[in-house]
Amino acid sequence: MFKKSKEKQTFKYPGTRAAMDGNTAAIMCERESTDAAGAYPITPSTQMGEYWAEETAKGHINISDRPLIFVEPEGEHAAAAVTAGLSMTGLRASNFSSGQGIAYMHESLYAAVGKRLTYVLNIGARAMTKSTLNVHAGHDDYHCVDDTGFFQLFAKNAQQVADLNIISHRVAELALTPGIIAQDGFLTTHLIESLMIPERELIAEYLGRPDDIIDTPTAAQRIIYGPQRRRIPELWDVDNPVMAGIVQNQDSYMQSVAAQRPFFFDHIQQLTDQAMEEFYALTGRDYRRVMTYRTEDADYLILGQGSVVSSAEVVADYLRETRGLKVGVVNMVMFRPFPGDLLGGVLKGKKGVAVLERLDQPLAVDLPLMREIRATVTKCLENGQEKGKNLPYPELEVYKSSADAPKLYSGSFGMGSRDLQPEGLIGTIENMLPDGKQKKLFYLGIDFIRETAMTPKQEIYQQTIEESYPKVKELAIRGSENPNLIPPGGITIRLHSVGGWGMVTTGKNMAMTLFDLLGYHIKANPKYGSEKKGQPTTFYLSAAPEPIRVNCEYYFVDVVLSPDPNVFHHTNALSGLKKGGVFIIQSEYENADKVWSEIPVHYQKFIVDNDIKIFYIDAFKIAREEASDPELQFRMQGNAFQGAFFAASPTMEKTGLSEETLFKSIEEQLNYKFGGKGRRVVEDNLRVVRRGFDEVHEITNKTVGAGVAANGNGKASNEPALPMMLKHIPQSEAPTTDIHRFWEQTGSFYARGMGNDVITDPFIGLSVMPAVTSVFRDMTGIRFNHPEWVPENCTACGDCYTVCPDTAIPGLVNEVGEVLDTVVSRVKKAGHSVKHLPKAVRKMESKLHEILGEASEKDNVRKMISQAIQSTIKDSGLSGDERSELQKEFQLFEEMLGDFQFSITRPYFTLYEKKQKNSGGLFSITVNPYTCKGCMECVQVCNDDALRAIPQTGTTVKRMQDEWDFWMDLPNSAKKFSRIDDLEEGVGALQTLLMDKKNYTAFASGDGACLGCGEKTVVHLFVATVEALMQPRVAKHI
Repeated sequence: MFKKSKEKQTFKYPGTRAAMDGNTAAIMCERESTDAAGAYPITPSTQMGEYWAEETAKGHINISDRPLIFVEPEGEHAAAAVTAGLSMTGLRASNFSSGQGIAYMHESLYAAVGKRLTYVLNIGARAMTKSTLNVHAGHDDYHCVDDTGFFQLFAKNAQQVADLNIISHRVAELALTPGIIAQDGFLTTHLIESLMIPERELIAEYLGRPDDIIDTPTAAQRIIYGPQRRRIPELWDVDNPVMAGIVQNQDSYMQSVAAQRPFFFDHIQQLTDQAMEEFYALTGRDYRRVMTYRTEDADYLILGQGSVVSSAEVVADYLRETRGLKVGVVNMVMFRPFPGDLLGGVLKGKKGVAVLERLDQPLAVDLPLMREIRATVTKCLENGQEKGKNLPYPELEVYKSSADAPKLYSGSFGMGSRDLQPEGLIGTIENMLPDGKQKKLFYLGIDFIRETAMTPKQEIYQQTIEESYPKVKELAIRGSENPNLIPPGGITIRLHSVGGWGMVTTGKNMAMTLFDLLGYHIKANPKYGSEKKGQPTTFYLSAAPEPIRVNCEYYFVDVVLSPDPNVFHHTNALSGLKKGGVFIIQSEYENADKVWSEIPVHYQKFIVDNDIKIFYIDAFKIAREEASDPELQFRMQGNAFQGAFFAASPTMEKTGLSEETLFKSIEEQLNYKFGGKGRRVVEDNLRVVRRGFDEVHEITNKTVGAGVAANGNGKASNEPALPMMLKHIPQSEAPTTDIHRFWEQTGSFYARGMGNDVITDPFIGLSVMPAVTSVFRDMTGIRFNHPEWVPENCTACGDCYTVCPDTAIPGLVNEVGEVLDTVVSRVKKAGHSVKHLPKAVRKMESKLHEILGEASEKDNVRKMISQAIQSTIKDSGLSGDERSELQKEFQLFEEMLGDFQFSITRPYFTLYEKKQKNSGGLFSITVNPYTCKGCMECVQVCNDDALRAIPQTGTTVKRMQDEWDFWMDLPNSAKKFSRIDDLEEGVGALQTLLMDKKNYTAFASGDGACLGCGEKTVVHLFVATVEALMQPRVAKHI
């Protein structure tokens, strides 16, 4: 990146060492240089606008001695107009946007260029919504405006984001042409990494003030402005008014467009080179429109833009060292104007050039970069064909023969932030080798056909696809290896947590501690997805003595931290953990053997075979005991893991870090982050870190299989069980809407923790999925606690099942006979032959009615059922074998009933019994273990102590599953128990419509919404009411 001839020079502004994400890096520069911004929030560039707004609110004064201006209009189109207006007044202006926001403002950008405005558009490059919505990295937005006349730059990391942002303003103000500086959404915008942040003084000297009078840089501008002009011309000036945005017809429009090329656009190339040279002279950081890495002697090149470039560079080094392959990398820093003058010479004579692009353009002959490169190569060949002295393209290289033109290969990768491992880049090079596949168009990181099918059904399905598309498999390229390319001495960490538990804060704090204490380079990357509060999340962190170039989800890790105690239920948390690595998990158990028994056997075996050091800590207990604010318990437990990490990992030992120095640095970090909230908050967090350091325990007795058989919890297998609720959904005749087909081809992969391994097939390209896929989800793994019903205290008020957002706690009323018949039916369905039970149950029903009639609402119904059974056996008149048979059958009856509870309540039993003997119903509340997220909304609204939060264990989960299975077999609440007088008019106890199973379950749960989501409660009540209103009408109509 730096000029070798000038390496020993001392530069005036080397930068200030810092660590931050790309969004922050952009604003650290913008807040000093820029006067005003117009922006509308859109992921992943939202934070740029937010940070700018924060600086505005703080009253930050920029280098022009101005307070910042921020305008947030009603959308991106308006934001572009606002930014243009600010620029027209002579202010240095910026905008921040992504994805559809860029497309939305598209038409405004042409006019901004035509007005010769000087603002800079910062893009967090994002995939465009095509077949599906995606908010992650893609270059669709970057290229959708490449026809507007904006010059376009692309940063590969946070350092380049900062530097190129400043350079962009310089170029825009010299060329009088607005510019775009882009960075990969999330992969750069949200990736925390080390950099040298440009000094305020550098920005002041390099950019100057908007109202500075400068020498006019081009001849055309001198014709317009004279020998000198204002740095940013004022188009709106009350002292010198003009009409801007005029209309031109056939007589003059073409001239206005054509004039822009020679008089303005053609100067951008030279002015960019000038701006980059000036920046180098001040900082020592050298930029070119095309930047190269080890290309001089290379046979094969990888060419790309954005965060892939760094990964390609380290892969090039690896292939040179291990295979002797001469590989180089080309970073297309500038795309508009296209730097063909530099690129032609770089590509000349190479054996192969792979152009990697983070998008796919349907129906185009080539992808955007490849189109420009192919045109450049063609022009270079035309130069070589010219026999005279006047070359048709004198600024380009001359290719005298076809041998000078490299073979070009087009690869599509990383769309929607699809992870690209080093394996994919190695596959890219292997494809170009003489014995490679030589595929001209390919995709990286995905499969159309898996080498080994996951299931027999998938094998059959793949065969069907290959019969119709025999070459489709060849569209995807895989490399032969996936090496670990973290620098020597580095440490790589993966965190598994749950949304809302403060994992991002924990990861950032750990990263900054390593950055500050050890002087390490860092990369800290939260894996953002559709996760909401309560859903599994992942965070990747690496730190090393030298720069970390590889940009991907780290497969090879030294340490895994899992604040999620249920991680093994849904994820292979040991994947990629190195031999001798460290694993730390949250557990409420104090006994190490008990913690070990919670780990599935095949994971235990991996731990033992690979000499993994395993530790456990009850971080939640620590947070509960130390947090002054109960609301902070979930977030503060992450701090305990930070302490546990330093205690359990070899980091302190390897780096010679003392405990005193460690905690002093951690205190400084906490004070920086939480100091504004008061000293108490800082001290609370510091105590949690200290206790995490002191209270982490190692499991030393690691006997495979010990205790697991007796536990029954935490089982995991490669073949996930069919979801319970899915079994009750019929198969659809149409494959697109068949949820069973979707489970087999898609859902089961996510249940295995292998969502990335779904194949690229016709269904996934259709942008549809069957309804009610939420039944695939089992929320057991994200709960710590769950409600337990106390029937003796229940008044059947209905508040619990009304407020529950996850349809997880239905109320039901059944007549006594219905309950008994359900149990008998289940006994028969289980394969047991019954001789006496059907007749005996009728006698038992009478006895139970008598017992219930004399009971109070506080009595235990389950005990009464057992009492009635014993009385029935006693009065049966049977003896000998027949009596024994009856006893065994009733024993089966009780086993089948299990611990399912009922309640005697005034609304459904007492009042009905007063009206007519034996007409009352037994009320039940049942927790759905598959949809309950443990939000405890039901417990909070229960004023009768009929619902209590209890810790989840393997035993309680099994009991809930059994009880839910029984609930599924119980008949629906009879209509007579509905206390609604007129549903149409809303008269009566409307909540009782939810006791109808069809109404209650009309809204399917199992989604990724946050815990206790109030919006879902509202939607559930609406859907259930519509169901109750419409189904009778539908039935009547039919």
